Amino acid sequence: MTKPLAHDSQNGVPGESIQVVVFDCDGVLFDSKDANVRFYTHVLEQVGKPAVRSDQKEFIHMHPVRVSLNFLLGSGDDFQSAWEYCQTIDFAAFNAYLAQEPGLVDLLRPLKRSHRIAMATNRTISTRQVLIHFGLDQYFDLVVSASDVEHPKPHPDCMQKILDTFNVDPSQVLYIGDSSVDEELAVRTGVYFAAYKNPKLSAHMHVEHFRELHPVLGILNDG
Repeated sequence: MTKPLAHDSQNGVPGESIQVVVFDCDGVLFDSKDANVRFYTHVLEQVGKPAVRSDQKEFIHMHPVRVSLNFLLGSGDDFQSAWEYCQTIDFAAFNAYLAQEPGLVDLLRPLKRSHRIAMATNRTISTRQVLIHFGLDQYFDLVVSASDVEHPKPHPDCMQKILDTFNVDPSQVLYIGDSSVDEELAVRTGVYFAAYKNPKLSAHMHVEHFRELHPVLGILNDG
């Protein structure tokens, strides 16, 4: 049983017991807020609606496309038209607005030799294409997107799929996320949680740069 999350925790992660490291995608692998806003503003324009407002940005950053469109448009004809339009979009057009987080590959490369690596994301069909575009697909043993489970985060479905696939206990998993949705997923599944660049979250540890995870996970260098 993992320790309760604590807002002021510096490092409550027993690195020696961690066998699987799970990453969120948006906000962890990539700074994607600009890309998300551009994407949803583009979709809104197709149905004659104004651009994404400042007070809507946080929600669309954390939730899958269908949920976000419902949040932006409600459940009427505009939502249906926007959803149908999304099925035709080449998401790769928005990759130019993604910024890969510094130190990511310097963590993934040695981590691949000692741990299993997975992803739990509320992205949908664009997930694997984004990983391939940035050359990151080679590092992940398992990718679980919102398209791969019945219920998106913070429902436990995606993490349970990871636990079952690797046959591990929650106490052997470290999850790295950046949002309240990720925090809730960690609480509901009992995995260890590292809050990435978000000191407002309660977590077993807070991380501002991936290099901070090296000593926790026993990574001394990449030689």
